[in-house]
Amino acid sequence: MGQNIYFTDRKLQQVRNYVFEAVAILGEAFETYEQVDKDMEDGLGSALRKLYKGCNGESIYAEYKTKRG
Repeated sequence: MGQNIYFTDRKLQQVRNYVFEAVAILGEAFETYEQVDKDMEDGLGSALRKLYKGCNGESIYAEYKTKRG
């Protein structure tokens, strides 16, 4: 099951900025980096790849593909 959410370009850029910073901070913190790595492999990375599609930063998440199962 999926969900479509529509944002203005401005709102989408704000979401990208906040998400990028949050993932970077959590990925570097001693207490949370392992969970971030697990989440990135379990779907977060794929979601971020889609969020950044066609934008600067897309290549950062290029290794994450949607898992079909």
